Amino acid sequence: MTRHRGNSRVAWCVAALLSLSAGVARAEPSADQAAAAEALFRQGRDLVAQGKLVEACPKFAASQRLDPGYGTQWNLADCLERLGRTASAWAAFREAADMASRAGQADREAKAARRAADLEKRLERLAIAVSAPADGLVVRRNGAVLDAGAWSAPLPVDPGTHRIEATAPGKKPFSVEAQTAGPGKVVTVAVPPLEDDPAAAGATAAAPSQPGGPSAPAPGAPLRPVAGGDGDDGASTRRTLAFVAGGVGVAGVVTGSIFGLIASARWGRAQDDHCRTATLCDDQGVALVDDAKSAATLSNIGFVVGGVGLAAGVALFVTSLGDAEPAAARIVVTPAVGTTGGGLGIQGRF
Repeated sequence: MTRHRGNSRVAWCVAALLSLSAGVARAEPSADQAAAAEALFRQGRDLVAQGKLVEACPKFAASQRLDPGYGTQWNLADCLERLGRTASAWAAFREAADMASRAGQADREAKAARRAADLEKRLERLAIAVSAPADGLVVRRNGAVLDAGAWSAPLPVDPGTHRIEATAPGKKPFSVEAQTAGPGKVVTVAVPPLEDDPAAAGATAAAPSQPGGPSAPAPGAPLRPVAGGDGDDGASTRRTLAFVAGGVGVAGVVTGSIFGLIASARWGRAQDDHCRTATLCDDQGVALVDDAKSAATLSNIGFVVGGVGLAAGVALFVTSLGDAEPAAARIVVTPAVGTTGGGLGIQGRF
């Protein structure tokens, strides 16, 4: 039983490693994505120049999803403000300020923060009050689920009409449309206790049990353990997880190496062609240095993920060789981080 629970925990860890490794791999846009993002950005700027804001804003949003950048985020926020979507523009300017802050660009951060502060004075808010929540109650605003923690909170919304819906199992649905009241004003929508739906309750009671489906044990029936937690099946599972974790480790190391090379190349180009000293650079040099730092961070993350994956793979493989787990197995992973990339040291004792 103990080994069975251990396998479950290891499987969870391997799944987390896979997710983290995939996230690192997706952090840098491909050449096709970067090209598409640039094309969409230029289309958005052309549409703004033509006064076609309704068409321009989605172009900036699509470009930002493909290849996030401060300039695209700023243009998206400005487009949304011109379109009158004050809450969306406020959130977009706040995100632009955060991006600039993370990049150490104080002037850009202050510029975006000022625009957000000006918009905040004009925000219109909507609160959804739920007095008697039914079991399984789901509240939606304009089709999006509103977390229970946000009920009754006066949240910023774009000016105009908003549809509020409330549903729960066995209850009649409730819906209403609410109109914002102007800058600085809060509109509260009350969701009443939902009425019982006799038709839904009758359908649930009349539903026959599915043949062959799971059933609860009879009262007093002995409970039997599920097979497969120990013995050869447990060792086989550990070996399988060992190969999966090892694959994650290799992917992490490869990812770290790729981003390390990118960081080194951009740093070298900046210092050779665009910087008089390590800190005195022209605009293109500053951009290259920022790119090098971002790539170095991703390189370090890749090496850490790779080290943990390889260490987990070795440990799982060793413990799968016999029933008794080694008493003194020890693996030490030492990531080496730097401005232009990272490395990895692994030591083990069994």
